[in-house]
This record gives sequence, C-alpha cells and structure tokens, in this order.
Amino acid sequence: MKKATNESVIIARHINTFLNDYVPSQKSRSSHTLKSYQYALALYIRFLETEKGVSAERLCGGCFSRIIIEEWLQWLMELRGCSPETCNNRLASLRVFLKYLGYREILLLYLSEDATRIPRKKEVRKKIKGMSKKAVKALLAVPDLSTKAGRRDLALIILIYSTAARMDEILSLKI
Repeated sequence: MKKATNESVIIARHINTFLNDYVPSQKSRSSHTLKSYQYALALYIRFLETEKGVSAERLCGGCFSRIIIEEWLQWLMELRGCSPETCNNRLASLRVFLKYLGYREILLLYLSEDATRIPRKKEVRKKIKGMSKKAVKALLAVPDLSTKAGRRDLALIILIYSTAARMDEILSLKI
C-alpha cells in the first residue's frame, strides 16, 4: 500500500468530519439524507478508483474538477443506469461537500465554484395521478367519527391529502 499524500489525508479527514459532524448537525437529522450523502461520496470515490485510476491515497483537489465531475455524471447515467433525477441528487450532494471543503480549505474554494456551474440533467416531468373519487371516499370513511381519535385521524387525513405534505412535515407542525 502506498503512503497517502498530505492532501489526500486532509480531504479524507474533511469527508469524515462532513459526514459525521456537519451533515447530522447542520443539514438534516434524517438518516436517509446522511445515507444519500455517504452514498454519493462513495460512488464518486469508486468512480475515481475504477475509471480514473486514482486511489484514495492519491485524492487531491484536481480529482474534484468540473471535467471529472461531468464524466462521473455520464458514468452514472450510462454504466449505472441512473435517471437524471438520481444524477441531480448525487451532484447536489457532491456540491454540498465541495462547498463545505472550500470553506474549510480556502485553497480548494474554486472547486465549489466550478461545481455550481455544472448544469443539472434535464428531468422528465412525470404526470402525477391522484386518487380516484371512490378511493378518497373510502379513505375518509375509515376513521370512526364517534371517537376523539377518529375525528383526529380524519383531520390528519384531510390535512395530508389537501396539502400533499410529507409525513415529516406533518410531524413537525406546531400548534
């Protein structure tokens, strides 16, 4: 095993701090968000190793150049079969890391600026099909309105259906 360069050690430490401290405290407490960041960075490092021949011990600022990131996005689409939405999600995760890295290592700030100039992949708009009237009636008929819990459940169902809110948004509501 080759000895790691100083720059690769610095980048590796920043990856560790980013994933273990920054994301959980600043970005989101959601384990899914953290996994998304972890997976995106792991995929990028795997791409560097397999496609570019850059081992983890040789990571450097140049490994995060705009050209290489754009090649990584092509690799995600062509070899891994990722959708444009997935590629955009991975790119967003990498951009957040590069912004974090740039603020911690001022000499690498240009990487974040370059990454923000990478255009997002064109996404295909999907037609959203709502529930049928029959399905909505069946859903609204389920709660027992003679009980306090039933009335509460009906209110929540109406709120969720009417606003299209996600569960974490509903759970974070303050009265």
